[in-house]
Amino acid sequence: MKPAVLAAILLWVTQLSGATAIAQESAADGARPQDRPGLVVVCPAAWLSEMAPYVAARSAEFDVQCVALEDAMAGEDGMDAPERLKKFLYRQWREGRLQYALLVGDAATFPVRWMVLDRKTEPAYNYAFYASDLYYADLAREDGTFDDWNAQRNGFHGGYFGEVRGEHIKDSPINYDGISYVPEIAVGRWPVGEVAELRAVIAKTIEWERRLLSGPPKALVLHAGGWVDVRERLGAMADSLATAGWQTERQFFGGEKPMPTPETVKAAILGGLEMVLHAGHGNAECWDACIGPAEREALAAASPAVYFSVGCGTAHFAVEPPYDPYLDAAGILHRGTNNGEVFRAEPPPPASLQPGRLNSTGLGKRLLLMPRAGAVAYIGCNTGAQPCAMSLLEGFVKSVAGGASRVGDAWKDAVGYYWRAEKLADLAPTDDWYPPSIFFQGMKFMLFGDPALSLPKTATP
Repeated sequence: MKPAVLAAILLWVTQLSGATAIAQESAADGARPQDRPGLVVVCPAAWLSEMAPYVAARSAEFDVQCVALEDAMAGEDGMDAPERLKKFLYRQWREGRLQYALLVGDAATFPVRWMVLDRKTEPAYNYAFYASDLYYADLAREDGTFDDWNAQRNGFHGGYFGEVRGEHIKDSPINYDGISYVPEIAVGRWPVGEVAELRAVIAKTIEWERRLLSGPPKALVLHAGGWVDVRERLGAMADSLATAGWQTERQFFGGEKPMPTPETVKAAILGGLEMVLHAGHGNAECWDACIGPAEREALAAASPAVYFSVGCGTAHFAVEPPYDPYLDAAGILHRGTNNGEVFRAEPPPPASLQPGRLNSTGLGKRLLLMPRAGAVAYIGCNTGAQPCAMSLLEGFVKSVAGGASRVGDAWKDAVGYYWRAEKLADLAPTDDWYPPSIFFQGMKFMLFGDPALSLPKTATP
């Protein structure tokens, strides 16, 4: 193992073993005000003092707990860091203390849960891992018991969570681990890796909450050419926002001007918006024909907004094992199939932390980390997205237009809407690869931002 990787692991172990339990309660006497929703912030112990301005600002509306990650995990049992953290969140939820959870840290500093797909790729032994923060939001089964996302535990399955089958293996249920999917709480992540980034996101979030609008909130709705034609669905979403009091601008390819180009998109965002909705091709660093590196840097002069993209990979923030180089749960570094590695058996699951050069970034993360600009919240897919993701966007917009007051509430509603609209409970393997992709689409989407972030108020309820 390389020295840098080993050093990062040793630092993590030292923090785990030496951390002192620290928690900040918003109520002066320690009692929970029953008329305020519960917000739990979990961050590395070294950042607790940095969170003080955020906790103070949020305490006016929420019962806020700011808890060291190390302490949250130390008080629970479980096979690994993500499971112990999830049990902490579950216990808070069962006690009625939790509606929103903010996870503070990127893939090198805050545990990632990797869900598994039987993706048909022979060098990878037909398995792939993807980061999934839905794991931390989907706390319970229908009967209220803890959902560990690990119903199948024999052999290698014990280390595979949230398994989805149906692409390569056709004789098993698609929902192989029997996850309940629909979230109990709203979860968001600040994918920060250093103090300067954390301070920038805290300041931007607090400023957003203080901002007063002088008119209706504005939204930009985009559809770039080359992707599946969903202009009719996007048009209906724009109409519903307009009915709810939003001022909407549409840029659809093949329609009335302006059609989306990097220049028209940049001009619209620089003009001042509260929300940007995107359907089109994308990758880790761009919205195809809409936002590239040059436009992204120009957005450093724009006021912050809430972004939602159904394009591929725009919320990339973590490696994609076993294709990319990755550190496995036993501490072994793999070069990945993209670099010639061939797995002759089931790939070992990734470690919950991917330190050093294994840490990743992407467009959504870059926009969120921009000081005073870019995104105040970003929802997108951390890997390949499919047209079925339009139902996630549709559910989000329905919630916003219906009066949702928080970004996390609208995102939580969107996942529930997706479960129903795409009939996930009824999906079964076919000769095609698409049914499992439909199922795990919501598992691949991320909310970068404070889940308790306020959505703009409109004159029309």
